[in-house]
Amino acid sequence: ATIHDVAREAGVSVGTVSRFISGNGYVGKVSKTRIQTAITELNYSPSSVARSLKIKRTRLLGVVVSDLMNPFVPEVARGIQDRADEAGYCAVIYSTDNHGQREVRALNILMDRQVDGFIVMASESEEGNKTLLGLHSQGVPVVLIGRNIVPPVIDRVTTDTYLGAIAAVRHLAELGHTRIAYFGGDSSKFIAAGRRQGYLSGLTQAGLRQDKGLIIETDLTREGGVSAMRELLQLTNPATALFAVNDTVALGAIQEAHRQGLTIPGDFSVVGFDDIALAAYSQPALTTVAQPKLAMGRLAVDLLLSRIEHKTLGTPQEVRLPCELVRRDSTAAPKKFLTEL
Repeated sequence: ATIHDVAREAGVSVGTVSRFISGNGYVGKVSKTRIQTAITELNYSPSSVARSLKIKRTRLLGVVVSDLMNPFVPEVARGIQDRADEAGYCAVIYSTDNHGQREVRALNILMDRQVDGFIVMASESEEGNKTLLGLHSQGVPVVLIGRNIVPPVIDRVTTDTYLGAIAAVRHLAELGHTRIAYFGGDSSKFIAAGRRQGYLSGLTQAGLRQDKGLIIETDLTREGGVSAMRELLQLTNPATALFAVNDTVALGAIQEAHRQGLTIPGDFSVVGFDDIALAAYSQPALTTVAQPKLAMGRLAVDLLLSRIEHKTLGTPQEVRLPCELVRRDSTAAPKKFLTEL
């Protein structure tokens, strides 16, 4: 069935059917009833391509993420997809694998597919920032998740990772730990800068001395946690506790600690960050700082749709959500570290 068939069956003009389908323009109550009846009887399905040409929207949202192998990312993406689906949009996801050039490629490819806007949750890169600022200057709606761009002209959803990190360090300090390590990302790339600064501030607030030897930069993966833990345990005076930049790194560190004969938390305490699904089921269950992942995704869609539908204009919006310390079984009061190490 075509739009002409619907018009003929309903006894109205093609233009009236078109206004009914697009929702633009007046259609009388009687005509609406006739058109809907004709659509149902003819099993008519409007062409999404033709409709998008008329309203100048594809109802596609481009979602660029850092690494789908990082369990944190799919949990946020689920929030994006659920909210987009509720609003009648489809989320198209592209993973950059933490490469700046792949981010640029993703943005260009999705732009060619005429997405209505972008949600970007990828690691910061110089080329990526340049492309995003270019899209913004062209009027393309963009929302960032957990990422900042200078100048801050793009809408953003983030969490208070700084206060979350302070809570993690203070929890370990209150248990009695005085040497607390931090496994983080490349500081020169400002990866998780809020968590690193929160770690340092947490030590200061707890009256503990900062020791640069206890700060180890590593890949934000399980393997990164393994290698960083191996390096930490080679120190003459190692730590008795660890705050990791994310749960994946924390779980890798626990794996290596077990391999070297340590018990968690008997010999060593570990706190992660994100509260991914695996954190509650690890052995032991991981103490961590929870980010509201589903809410982050859903709010990013809400901000983006406000721009797409011209409900929000002008000044960039930032929504900052709180983090929460979740106490589980991977932290306890310290005891003398194993002299065999």
